[in-house]
Amino acid sequence: MQYQDNLALDYTASSETSINQFNNVLDKYLASRADTPQCLDELLASDNDIAMAHCFRGYILKMGGDPRFTSPIKSCIESLQELEGAMNEREKMHLGALESWTNNQYIDATNLFEAIVAKYPKDMLALRIAHYLHFYAGNSQEMCDSIARVASSWQGSDPHYGYLLGMYSFGQEESGNYGEAETAGKQAVDINRQDIWAAHAITHVFYMQGRTSEGIAWIEGLLRDWEGSNNFLYHLYWHKALFHIGANELDQALCLYDDHMVNVLSDDFYLDVCNAATLLWRLQMRGVDIGDRWQALKTFSEKRVQDDELVFITLHYLMTPALLKDQSTIDTAMDHFESWSREQTTQGEVCRKVGLPLAQAIVEIGKGEFATATTRLSNIQKDIYLIGGSHAQRHLFDDLLNHYQTLI
Repeated sequence: MQYQDNLALDYTASSETSINQFNNVLDKYLASRADTPQCLDELLASDNDIAMAHCFRGYILKMGGDPRFTSPIKSCIESLQELEGAMNEREKMHLGALESWTNNQYIDATNLFEAIVAKYPKDMLALRIAHYLHFYAGNSQEMCDSIARVASSWQGSDPHYGYLLGMYSFGQEESGNYGEAETAGKQAVDINRQDIWAAHAITHVFYMQGRTSEGIAWIEGLLRDWEGSNNFLYHLYWHKALFHIGANELDQALCLYDDHMVNVLSDDFYLDVCNAATLLWRLQMRGVDIGDRWQALKTFSEKRVQDDELVFITLHYLMTPALLKDQSTIDTAMDHFESWSREQTTQGEVCRKVGLPLAQAIVEIGKGEFATATTRLSNIQKDIYLIGGSHAQRHLFDDLLNHYQTLI
């Protein structure tokens, strides 16, 4: 059966109730709520015929950045293929996008999501996934343009409108338009204080403008609203620690690491490891005694330095063995980067252009070969954006270049 929601989007489902439930889950996802996967599973348990819920599950798994999710993602695709005869055009386009993404053809997948949005501008799920893919392609301008192309189709009273503003804010920030970013992001937070992505965009504005005290106050003022958030919350603690580093309050930054970034590592989620590794390295370069804190990251690196989801992620898993001089794990990682750079996939090309030389530089720094490492970093510095992530995250590589040049 076909049902329509209040944004005039059609859905294949067994009941109209499922559509309302789907949009409730979508709201949870947009707000980074921890119970999103559970609520989505409950929806599928009550209505296995809702095609977009199977797509949604596949997207959430793929965004987990974990190749161990490949099999359950393929199960989502198989479920969709069984429903394909009943699916509408929009849902079939989503299936095609999920298939391309699963095959690690990120450019094709992004183009398909943008095609969905061009035809169905109020498809917030397609908009958000396109936003994610532009982010991990380092394409800040397209993060802005993707939202701008559909903005005239949205009204302030539409469901999810605040999240649209938050996404636009982050795109503007990554494009260097800080005034526009701050205005849109604060409007989004005024609409919904639980919109942690919009709040995150403003946090980036403060970081890029060196407004450390405002950044700390901004995060502290919203922490209560983020209760019930998923692990993205700890990324905001990471940002708070960066503000303390910027204010030369290194002890406070280390306390934030100990209090908020260690226990969550057991969740084995890539962003937690990225937060931890980059914060420790930043503090270490500033002369802070890290003690044995790198050891807590060792287990995750040992089992995940061969991940082939995103070059950005796997580089962060390499940092721990490089600095601990764990040669066995380093060898495994470098063999993987070498083979990855020969693959005919989107991330294979990224690995070939910048991922492999970045990995080599990280290992060389660990060996004390600072001249070789910094020359390598300098040679690719203008292209590092290709690994994706934010300016704030990629600033680590600028810090590495600047710090280790002083040690030559």
